[in-house]
Amino acid sequence: MQITVLDAGHPRWQEELDNCRRDLAAAAALLFPPHFLRATFSRIGGKLAVAADGDARLAVAYLFPRHVQAQPPQRRTYTLRAHWLAAPGPAQIQQLIDGCAAALEDAHVVYYDPAGPHSYYPTHQVIGPVDIGRPTAEEAAASRQIQRQVWGAAEESLYPADLHSAEFGAGTSLVARVDGQPAGFLFGFYRFGGSALPADWAGRFRGEFRLESQTLAVLPEHRGLRIANLLKKFQADRAYDEGIRIVNWTSDPLQYPNAALNFGLLRAISCEFLPDMYSFRNELNRVDASRLALTWLIGAQRVRNTPLVGARANVLDLRRRPEIERVNDGVMRVDLNSAAPLIAIEIPENWTLLQQLDLGAAQRWRAITDRLFARYIGSAPGQYAVTGVGADGDRRYLLAERVEEGLWERLGREE
Repeated sequence: MQITVLDAGHPRWQEELDNCRRDLAAAAALLFPPHFLRATFSRIGGKLAVAADGDARLAVAYLFPRHVQAQPPQRRTYTLRAHWLAAPGPAQIQQLIDGCAAALEDAHVVYYDPAGPHSYYPTHQVIGPVDIGRPTAEEAAASRQIQRQVWGAAEESLYPADLHSAEFGAGTSLVARVDGQPAGFLFGFYRFGGSALPADWAGRFRGEFRLESQTLAVLPEHRGLRIANLLKKFQADRAYDEGIRIVNWTSDPLQYPNAALNFGLLRAISCEFLPDMYSFRNELNRVDASRLALTWLIGAQRVRNTPLVGARANVLDLRRRPEIERVNDGVMRVDLNSAAPLIAIEIPENWTLLQQLDLGAAQRWRAITDRLFARYIGSAPGQYAVTGVGADGDRRYLLAERVEEGLWERLGREE
């Protein structure tokens, strides 16, 4: 058996991802979405393994970072999510495990069969009308229907339900229940390293091992219950208990409700812009899928001092702060030369509705704001970090602070 392990630096990475999906078409419900594999899988430290006998492909395996109890871990640990094209024997399984471990410089590899029997250990914590915890097998399966309902997602864009199993070992696996029925979910993955961190954050916040928060969804009829905030806070508490201090995720910068949650309530920050990160299109994403990469310092004072219940998003009233420089007036005026200490970047009031009603206008908004983010967002001195949100009547803004002495110390101050 010949085993080849690839990462995103390999020249055939994208080609092999497509080939593997084609070869595994019969197991489509167990596969991760193409947009995740192309854009995020490698960012978390994931790798692809192909086992062959000559020209005959025997197995495809996806290696996901896995949590270990020791912090920092003595060696990297991976979940080996294996898809066999024909039923393997024990010797073949062991060959695959050993071959991957050797290719990964003697990493520890935990074998996982996505088609095998799995265990689910539901938990419950009730806060008002919402019950949050790990899902049952049935609730894990229901997450696929919620994905369809929330995003109108095509079948190939759905995440497999078994990622919530105890054996797979996802970084986050949570469901929110209302009246005993699934109302939303949140899942994420462990991550090796990530984007460079400013100042001394990598050491203080253990940046070599993080959590990547991947997908959060809440059914429309339950969106007044602050379920998204509860799911994220539960995620942070569990990660903190595991010794993790940094949670990363990406978010569409033009979705104001998400921005209000991420920056105004959770107190995440962003100093990295990813233009047209995803190739997929769905009901909520009808134009280029640009994203901001977010860093959530769950060990920082400004994050941990936010209460689980009762906190409200901090939205700055720009009518009371005329000194804050607005670098655009919708899509009509754009200033790419500001050096103000705090800038406001206008975004649509309702990005989802705009995409439905006027696709041309949505494309103009995306093009203009992409230019602004590419110009301003970054971690070098003189660039800007998104740290908050603002409003002026029915107009909505992201607030970004200029990178200068004292900013990172203030944002990263610990308890």
